[in-house]
Amino acid sequence: MVGPARLRGLLVIRGSFSHINAQIEAALRRVRPEMELDVIDVGKEFKEDMLSQLRCLVGVQREYGLSSWSSKDMLRYRLARSQTYYEAVSGMVRDRFDPADYDFTLQTQSLFNAALPGIPNFVYTDHVARAGMSSLQGQFGAPSDGWFGCESEIYTQADHVFTFGPKIRRMLIEQYGLAPDRASAIGAGASVMPSHPVELSTERFARRRILFVGVDWERKGGPELVEAFKLLNERLPDATLTIIGCSPDVQVEGVEVLGRLPLEQVADHFHAASCFCMPSRLEPFGVVFVEAMQFGLPVVSTDVGDIGSIVVENETGHVVPAGDATALSEALVQTLETPENALRLGAAAKHRAVQFTWDAVARRIASHFPGEPAFPQAELEVAW
Repeated sequence: MVGPARLRGLLVIRGSFSHINAQIEAALRRVRPEMELDVIDVGKEFKEDMLSQLRCLVGVQREYGLSSWSSKDMLRYRLARSQTYYEAVSGMVRDRFDPADYDFTLQTQSLFNAALPGIPNFVYTDHVARAGMSSLQGQFGAPSDGWFGCESEIYTQADHVFTFGPKIRRMLIEQYGLAPDRASAIGAGASVMPSHPVELSTERFARRRILFVGVDWERKGGPELVEAFKLLNERLPDATLTIIGCSPDVQVEGVEVLGRLPLEQVADHFHAASCFCMPSRLEPFGVVFVEAMQFGLPVVSTDVGDIGSIVVENETGHVVPAGDATALSEALVQTLETPENALRLGAAAKHRAVQFTWDAVARRIASHFPGEPAFPQAELEVAW
């Protein structure tokens, strides 16, 4: 049996994964400093292989048809979910790395298969293709049957699959046939953390400052939030709304649009806010909700994806049906009407957020690596 001090792993990533890949790598190095960890970005390697790119583009057209060329977004979406891309990237990993040099492989996302013969492969993902991403599939079409077969192969060949939230884990078991003991919902960490002690006082929550942080204004439910804010102002006229991450044209009194900001400035706004609200129409997990909770913010959102597993109704915030501006406004009133109630929700959110850190996620993953477990399993469970 391989001991912890001798472990050598290969981390296989594709791009930044919304800054998650860098966080996972750094956390694994912190919690297992004795472990050797090599990293390959298959997205970067693929871009440098022109012949593979040409083959994959031909394969996309064969698999999905000429409509794949209708836009760059369409082509990117279908390329990443094509059999030829899956085979090219998976083959690249197998050809480049000798399994005799490693004790395990770990891949983030499930768009390729990083399994090497004879050693365990672990998968950490926030999504499966059958999760009903209706917005994207309505725009670009559903993945092909061939792609679904490739995706299933990733999970069946993996030693263990880690999901961000419990909904995707259930889908792996119920729709992909994965055994329950081979899938774990381990959460995600926050990329933006408090820069100084978090203020938990009625004075903070009496300011009634609502914060939205999101890049995709439409998908994140921005239009509904503006409508809800207008209704809210009829009852709480001193409430304000700050929008960060995107720059929609919103001409409403009390609304400030700041666009993209450096992470340290985003942290300042989390510190100053009284409530976080992002009423997503579509969301696999939502790391930003975990970030808001780190700052002691009550969260108001929708019941899509795993948001309802992160936000505990009337304990750390409120969840409402997606697209319902009236219900959203009422939830904001319930949250902000009395500072004492907002303080109660915010304090509970901060307490719950302790389990959602990248170091905690890394420990949960590393507990499955070959050799003696480095961490007691009972201390690693997420309270969903």
